[in-house]
Amino acid sequence: MTDVTDRIVLAARNNALWCDAVARSHGVVTTTDADAWTAATRTPPYYPDAVTLSPTVGEYDVLARVDDSDGCSVKDSWSRLDLSMEDFARLVVGEWVWLDPSVRLAPAGPTWRRVETASDMAAWVRAWASDPEAEAILRPSLLEVPGVHVLAGRASGDADSPVVAGAVVNVTEGVAGLGNVFTHDGDDDERAWAAAAAAARTITNGIPLVGWEAGAGVDAAVAAGCERLGPLSVWLK
Repeated sequence: MTDVTDRIVLAARNNALWCDAVARSHGVVTTTDADAWTAATRTPPYYPDAVTLSPTVGEYDVLARVDDSDGCSVKDSWSRLDLSMEDFARLVVGEWVWLDPSVRLAPAGPTWRRVETASDMAAWVRAWASDPEAEAILRPSLLEVPGVHVLAGRASGDADSPVVAGAVVNVTEGVAGLGNVFTHDGDDDERAWAAAAAAARTITNGIPLVGWEAGAGVDAAVAAGCERLGPLSVWLK
């Protein structure tokens, strides 16, 4: 597949389905159609209340589906909406990225493993979370969602050694979303992203990796071999 719009649709839908899994793990009712993924009530912190899935969906079509009171957030997958007239501010501008299976990566190494138990998930979340509130966002029940894989990079080959890096992989419709990439082991962003991508490839059977990044994360993904697909925006009221 070469059409950039089609690739953004795949990446946006993949990301929306990851948001869906997180929201549903908190009991949030959600809806998905060709235009957008939306949540009926407020989602967990750092997760949007809507993700656009079509480049032609309009502002008011999206806002009519959500609670657009203060705290509402919308991921505008083509960065085409203008929500400023409804008192939203553009919080983040990022880019969708695509890593073709033909791009060579260094092996992930033996310290990367799939998280499979609730206790290992708790250790992963503590390493990933930027503050105590964030520790409540990603729950162990996510390990039971088809296509979702949580990967941990440990300080050594010992299975009980500390988690020093990690990522989440979400496999949907011929692509694998790579997100929540982090590291504490001294690697720079580029090496951390490449290591996470290599680890993801061990479980994705040669399909493209997709995701979105902002700031230095975009440069790290591109340095690892990703193609930039186009901009996205996150709006917050």
